[in-house]
Amino acid sequence: MSGEEAIAGCEADVTVFFAESLYVNTEVLSVATVSGALSAVLAAALLYVFCVKPLLLTRQGYNARRLLDPDDGDLDNNHSDCVSNSRKEAPSGTTNEKEKKQPPMNNDITAFASRAKVVYPINQKYRPLADGASNPSLHEHTKMPAMPNEESSSSTDGDSMSQDQDNDDSSQFISYSLVPKSLQNQSFTRVSHYPHTLTQTGFEGRISLYCLALQDIQHLCSHLQEEKFLIFLQMVKMIFSRRFPKDKNDADFSKNILQMQEKEINELKKLLSSDQIVVEKNDNAPCTLEEIERAQKDHLERSLQMSKGFSKQVEDLFQHLLSKTSIFSRDEAQDVIMSLIQTLLLVENHLVNTQEAELKRIQQKLLWWEELTGLLQSQPAALKWEMSLMQGLIATALEQLTSDDVLTFNHMEKILSEVQATLMKGLQQCTEEWTQKTKELVNDKCSKIVSKRKKLQRSQTKGKAVALELTQTHGDLQQLAKEHQELLVKHRQQTSDLDLQHENRVAEALTELWRKLRISWSKKLGELGKNVFLALVSAKSQLSAECCEKLWLDLEQKLVAQLQQVENTVKLQLEDMKAEVDKDGQVWSEEMSLAQACLKHLTEQQMKILKDMVARQSYALNSGVGLLMERKHEHMLAAAQRSFVVRHFCLHMLKEMKLSKLKTLSQTDFRTVLMDDPGKSQSCVGATFKNSRASLAERHLGPESQLVGHNFQQEFLSELETGMELLQCHAQLVVGNALSQAVQQTMETLPVESLASPKQDDSLKHHLMETASESVYMTKNSLCALVQRYYSHLQDVTRKIPQEQPNMNQEVTEQQERNSQLNTALQRELVNWGKKPTSVEFQQRVELHKRRVLEQCYLQQEMIYEELKQRKVAQDQTMESLKKQLLEAEEGFMNDVADLAQVSPHVHSRD
Repeated sequence: MSGEEAIAGCEADVTVFFAESLYVNTEVLSVATVSGALSAVLAAALLYVFCVKPLLLTRQGYNARRLLDPDDGDLDNNHSDCVSNSRKEAPSGTTNEKEKKQPPMNNDITAFASRAKVVYPINQKYRPLADGASNPSLHEHTKMPAMPNEESSSSTDGDSMSQDQDNDDSSQFISYSLVPKSLQNQSFTRVSHYPHTLTQTGFEGRISLYCLALQDIQHLCSHLQEEKFLIFLQMVKMIFSRRFPKDKNDADFSKNILQMQEKEINELKKLLSSDQIVVEKNDNAPCTLEEIERAQKDHLERSLQMSKGFSKQVEDLFQHLLSKTSIFSRDEAQDVIMSLIQTLLLVENHLVNTQEAELKRIQQKLLWWEELTGLLQSQPAALKWEMSLMQGLIATALEQLTSDDVLTFNHMEKILSEVQATLMKGLQQCTEEWTQKTKELVNDKCSKIVSKRKKLQRSQTKGKAVALELTQTHGDLQQLAKEHQELLVKHRQQTSDLDLQHENRVAEALTELWRKLRISWSKKLGELGKNVFLALVSAKSQLSAECCEKLWLDLEQKLVAQLQQVENTVKLQLEDMKAEVDKDGQVWSEEMSLAQACLKHLTEQQMKILKDMVARQSYALNSGVGLLMERKHEHMLAAAQRSFVVRHFCLHMLKEMKLSKLKTLSQTDFRTVLMDDPGKSQSCVGATFKNSRASLAERHLGPESQLVGHNFQQEFLSELETGMELLQCHAQLVVGNALSQAVQQTMETLPVESLASPKQDDSLKHHLMETASESVYMTKNSLCALVQRYYSHLQDVTRKIPQEQPNMNQEVTEQQERNSQLNTALQRELVNWGKKPTSVEFQQRVELHKRRVLEQCYLQQEMIYEELKQRKVAQDQTMESLKKQLLEAEEGFMNDVADLAQVSPHVHSRD
């Protein structure tokens, strides 16, 4: 066969026949596949139950605590447990659903965008201006100090935890830092008495405590102003009843003045009543920190307005007294005014000392209540800890029973769930009873103290009226003020003793009540836990009642040992809390002392400015008027200083109120236990939220405290600037009135002196002219020679005036040269310091030369003022001497004319 034939033969189809054919049945194959799958599942289940599960139980010991999720567990473990539980309980979602559930990259920006109703990239660095956001720095401050380990998503966790709170508009306080809204203070409920703050939870109790202290301060300021107004009216009545005559015109004048003073005082009291309305109308009502801060600003404004209005009223009264010269002379009127203003100054200084003592008392009272609140809260916190420890011990006991195959895992879960539900229900009842009995006790005690205080006020009012009648018998204003102040100090001490006695009784009653409730509910919760444990364990296992009882006794012994550790821990934390409160009080006192020193320095500077103004006007004002002006301005300065001391004190309290929630959330002692919801405290979600929020609050506390303190400091300085403008206006008013009175007095004095003997001089000159013109002994030449000699004598008198002026220009010139040398030396030291700005030696030398230049300037000013005074005195003496010489020359000329005419100059006296 050829090759081509072979290839053609291979390309042909070949039929293959098998000895036996295979035919596949699809129905039988399906049944076999399903049977195999079921067999595999069953085998896997049996393998897990009999092999894998015992191995896991042996290694892990039935980690039943994850079912309870105690609060002191690790955050990561809780989070992993939560994830595992969520995987078991929740059905698996799609990829899109999981992506939707993931938190955004920057929740701050997305929350801002949702509120501002704008859309912009998430990673955009600067926020645009949008509706309702005209200030891009409203939610973040450019001067905010950088926080350690702070990333773009650091606040995302805090915000995502409380997204509903972030989008809630109930938070009225706007923070200027990066603190999430979930950590900012929101609206709180104001209460009427300090013990009522114990019935509030979380940060509301602390804010309400400081709010009550602010109310006490406003009541104190109003009371001090009322005392001042009352003493002033009594002094005015005494002045007009003792010094004024009893004729009809003067009686009408006195009556009108008194009515006018009472009317103006009533107008000022309206500002006090408005303060009282603001304080009292919001009791037991929701309030925000914005409202409190606005009320404090209004209080400062009203206080300055009252000081300004009262000073103007006193100044107007002085002008009325000076204008009534028909009753007494100007010197007598100035004596009355000086006596009145000195008495008012004594009263104001007494009010300053009283206010300082009362502010310290309020500070101590506030810190005492804060410490007492922590001491009382240790009782329910220890009870919660006891319940948590009991649950942990029960879980441990059930783990051991499950490991010993006495209980199954499902039975263990059911027992734990039932124990937890029972204890939670009991704890909720305990909390309700605690709150109810505390409110009943507090209401009963507060109603009693209110009735006692009203009774004491009525008796004090009667005693004050009797004392005022008795003080009218003498005419000494300072004695009147002294007796009235002693009476008011006595009344204030009585009120303070009554409040202290009441607070001690309330504290003792609350301590005893909370101690009894803790003991009672500790027994109740222990019995509840015991009953549930014994009943369920005996029902779910084969253990006898005796074995269950023994198991519970062992559990109780372990609980007693752990509770002793809890007591020791709480005791140490209470000591730490007391030390922290004492430290806060010390820092607060140092800030108050520093503020008072600054205000005192400011007052001294204002007085120095006024004294310089008086010295410059010494040519027109005598020493008595200058001293009176200084006393008036000193009185105004004392009143303004009193207002700003209160303002600084209140700003510190507002700062603490703003930081209340951050401080409460960042606590790490037993008080954190009370912040948990009893129904959610054992859930892993609640534990994760609590731990992360606490760390976030602690991270924001320091920077936020600095920022709030800086903002309040700037606000206080701005208010001080406004106060200085008010004081400047008052100084201008006082100086202007004094200069006006001096000019008026000068204009009234000159005509009186010139009209001392006008008719006599005119008649004498007229008689001499007539007789001399008729005399035959007087010639024209002799009269001209006499007139020339008279004018020559006048020239000799006036030529001596410049020679009698004091010459102090040489000393002033020497001072100016010395000042110029000091300025040159200071400039040279500044240049040297500029070359080495880090040199401490050059800085000290610059400070030394600066002090020398200032001292030299003050000395030069004093010398200039002294020179002006001496020139004024010398000028007055020269004018008196010149006037005397001119009168002598005129009298000599008239005698010479009479001798020349041979007539007597006193002939007219016979008429």
